[in-house]
Amino acid sequence: MLKRKSTPVKNTSNNNSNSKSGSAPSITYITKSTEITADMFCEDDVRIAGTVDGKIESKKKVMLTESGKVNGSIHSPDADISGSVSGDVKAFESLVLRASAIVDGKIFTKKLTIENGAQVKGSFQVGPNVSIPANGSQIVRKTGAGDKKKEETDT
Repeated sequence: MLKRKSTPVKNTSNNNSNSKSGSAPSITYITKSTEITADMFCEDDVRIAGTVDGKIESKKKVMLTESGKVNGSIHSPDADISGSVSGDVKAFESLVLRASAIVDGKIFTKKLTIENGAQVKGSFQVGPNVSIPANGSQIVRKTGAGDKKKEETDT
């Protein structure tokens, strides 16, 4: 009889070797048919194809698809907007406004890319030394080793 070596089975689906924990990167996805009325705080990337009535804050990237609508502010290190935003956009590092983007509000970012066709009704503060105002949230975040810190900022 033939003997087979037993080999452990590895789960290779969505593995990301660059991730610190070895797990796959997470994306919060708001589908086209979803409507949310709430402020959102996300640790990971956010992709919005539906409608959000409220502030969106992410520690990573916010992506707004062509069908996506945000009635409130966006606050993240990076943002890529193809849909419509009625509120301020505060992207610490970079902001991309795609051709289909419509923004009615103030824009604050270090680096801005605007495709031909994007519409903006508001003001821009762009550059490496731009001062990005606080977002007005009161969010409890873990600061390390189980400690919690309440961040309070002005609007």
